[in-house]
Amino acid sequence: MNHKLAFLLFLLSLSGTLSFAQKPFSEGIIIYKVKLESPDNTNEVSGTYTFVIKGNEVKKEIKLNNGYQDVVLLNGGNHKVYSLQNLNNRKYAIELNMNEMTKKQEKFAGYTIKNEQINSKNIAGYAVCKGNINYKDGSGADIYYTKEWRPVQTITFERFPDAKFLPMSFSYKEDNGMVMQFDIEKIEPGPVENAVFRIPPDYKMVSYSEYKQLSK
Repeated sequence: MNHKLAFLLFLLSLSGTLSFAQKPFSEGIIIYKVKLESPDNTNEVSGTYTFVIKGNEVKKEIKLNNGYQDVVLLNGGNHKVYSLQNLNNRKYAIELNMNEMTKKQEKFAGYTIKNEQINSKNIAGYAVCKGNINYKDGSGADIYYTKEWRPVQTITFERFPDAKFLPMSFSYKEDNGMVMQFDIEKIEPGPVENAVFRIPPDYKMVSYSEYKQLSK
């Protein structure tokens, strides 16, 4: 092989590597369409699951068409996490335990992805891969994902700790038999205001144990 050909092949391999280089999704908005089905398939609820991200801060908000709403403010920098709840027309910012949340993730750690198919589908303008995710307990599910982005915080996606990809379409079954389906609707990298991650002034800050007492 002559030197010119070898150099050309080197440049081509380098450009291919750069084109697939991953980027941390460090700031922007990700929106999923969500569908929940009851175990007997007689009841279906739908809505959206929105992730707003800025560095170590993540705001997760789920809104369903039955009126259910849940907001979590997570700061990986200072290890603080709050759940915003409305109880008897009173608003509370409940401080949760970050270590406990991380511990709950442990059962999903060490997963593997098998039977990967490259660029098998296009979702929200992104070429994606399809694979089968397998957990240590023997459970698994199909997942579509893009390697173009990866989350900054390990805890961003509970079922995909330390993911080196962004999940685009996936489903799983809860312990109660409820099936949850997530399909990405929008990926919008860009500036996010700091105010998004602040606890609104009309919310009272309480510990989790205090909130449990109030909700009795």
